[in-house]
Amino acid sequence: MTVGPINAFDGFPVWYKDENGLRLQLNVDPTDPYSGITPADLPNPALPVSFPDNYPAEAFYFLAEAEMTTGTGERARLVLALEAAFVSEVPRDGDQIVFGRVRIRIFGLQPNAEYTVTHPYGTDTFIAEPDGEGAGEINFTEDIGGLNGGEFELALNSRIHPFLKWDPNVAPLAPEGYIGDPNVPHPITGSAFVDPFGQPQNIFRIEGPGIGIGSPDRSTTPGLDPDNYIETRLFTILGKISTISGVDVPRVTYTQTDSSGGLLDVFAVSDDTAQSISVSGDGIDTTLLQGINGRYFARVAFTGARPPASITVTNLSDIPNSLKEAVPVDFITATATFDTNTQILTTVASSSDITGAPALSISDFGVGDIIIPANGVSTVNLTFAPAQVTINSTGGGSRNIPVAVTGSPDGPIPVTADAGPDQTVIINSNVILNGTNSTGSITSYSWNQLSGTSVALNGADTVAPSFIAPASPATLVFELTVDGEGGPSSDTVMITVLESTPSPIADAGPDQSVQQGALVTLTGSSTGIVSSYQWQQITGTPVQLSNSDTSIATFRFPTQQATLTFQLTVQGPGGTSSATVQVTSVPENLTVTRAEYRSGDAEWRISGTSNVLQAGASISIFIGSSLNGTLLAQVPVDILGEWEYRVEGSSQLPDQTRAISIQSSSGGTLQNIPLNIRN
Repeated sequence: MTVGPINAFDGFPVWYKDENGLRLQLNVDPTDPYSGITPADLPNPALPVSFPDNYPAEAFYFLAEAEMTTGTGERARLVLALEAAFVSEVPRDGDQIVFGRVRIRIFGLQPNAEYTVTHPYGTDTFIAEPDGEGAGEINFTEDIGGLNGGEFELALNSRIHPFLKWDPNVAPLAPEGYIGDPNVPHPITGSAFVDPFGQPQNIFRIEGPGIGIGSPDRSTTPGLDPDNYIETRLFTILGKISTISGVDVPRVTYTQTDSSGGLLDVFAVSDDTAQSISVSGDGIDTTLLQGINGRYFARVAFTGARPPASITVTNLSDIPNSLKEAVPVDFITATATFDTNTQILTTVASSSDITGAPALSISDFGVGDIIIPANGVSTVNLTFAPAQVTINSTGGGSRNIPVAVTGSPDGPIPVTADAGPDQTVIINSNVILNGTNSTGSITSYSWNQLSGTSVALNGADTVAPSFIAPASPATLVFELTVDGEGGPSSDTVMITVLESTPSPIADAGPDQSVQQGALVTLTGSSTGIVSSYQWQQITGTPVQLSNSDTSIATFRFPTQQATLTFQLTVQGPGGTSSATVQVTSVPENLTVTRAEYRSGDAEWRISGTSNVLQAGASISIFIGSSLNGTLLAQVPVDILGEWEYRVEGSSQLPDQTRAISIQSSSGGTLQNIPLNIRN
């Protein structure tokens, strides 16, 4: 499967083409009975389609659906689609996405039993999940494609190919220009899979214990037990055959050496079938591009002191013609080299615009834009080699250049001694020196006493020797020397020996009120001489403390209403002291941004926000004006505080209140929220 050029109207690909050469275009015409779009899908049904102000939130290049009834009278539904949508479900330029979807919804099954689903794009096996009401269900959706806007080629990795279409051997034929009628179930053709009977899998079939007993869709295939199989060969199919190839213009660059004119290099892409593509504009003769396999090019002369402000590339083979406007920019020729010995980045760049002599600059490696001198050679002192540089021109051109690296390799990190922080200790106490923060490839440690009452060091050639403090007050100085690559290196530490010292006093800071899910900082302090800090949670829902052995610790507040108590203990030569602090959550703020039910496909669309900032909270949705209604679903709140429930083929219906109510696991509630019910 391949993807076509971008449509200038809405920013989506003009078409997708399968391996059989069938091209399907996006159809967003609400007056077309085969588009799947109605005026109700537009923000303003009274106005024509426009992008992005009056454009549907979703549309389809291809859509195939099939439905059956299980033996328990419940619904089984298959959706196969190549869908166009938007990152946030709101039409916005730059947020366009396309994905291939396989969706399977089956209700009224035996819980925990195995079911096998055969369909035109493969075979999937599931274990039915208990639905909480004594039955089992399968609720499966596979969406493969871009999720961040653009990246339209990622949809090619989905299973939705080749495209299915109405079987031409079964009357009636598909409407002219379409692969089927989405309003009429019909046998299909097109599956590339073959079932165990050697037949193409142009079928929706479910195998499972007793699923066929009492079902109007019991299998009629010879060799299958109709008690355990249901199947249908009738699908509704949506898809409009693309009558145009479209055209895209990835590059138009100009060259100019004098004020009388210059040259344009025009590059275009379209379908890989032969197309007639032209370029036109002020100061140029209309010219046909040459090319094969969907790639086209022309070099065109222009007259005048400057190149045309824009040019028009037209696919003359399309009816109506496809047009794409493009702005000519200068072409940049450049090299970039970094020398590790001199730490100099040398960039040599020139523009194809000799006459206009546009200014060139370098960006993209963290030191701001750098203007390239008129001679085209820039030298910059850097402490690192960037992977690439971006060169921009005031003539509109831009080019990313990989940086070639020359010079000697970097040496290893030299050893650095760290004798640890100064200490205050009590007479006759056991003292441990600490060289663990020394760095580099260390081969040896050596501790020596430089001054003060002489003591006996135990393990003077280790990273952490010890000694007994003198029996009277003193000041001792020790030196640590480490050796290894780039060494030796030395550092000193001072040990103050006191006869006694007051006990430190801990302060855990003021009590706090925070949002659920927020990152909380515990800020402790103390008076007196302190050698260690330790935070400990003593009440409330357990949390994970970070940096609990320092004066400032952090944790993530749980996604629930709660009060947590923490204790800070400080220790010093004079003893220990403790203090506590309480952290309480503020009430949750809930909103509902969408509450909608579409009766046509039994689809719920409910979404909203919470000020709970961390995933882990959940929202319970109830049908009706209070929390006493039927539980519709429970959905998680993501790390941005957003939640959503969107399910097609639901067996749950709105009640007469035409409302929903929600309750959060974090404590918030909203009741009697109006529900928008659409066909």
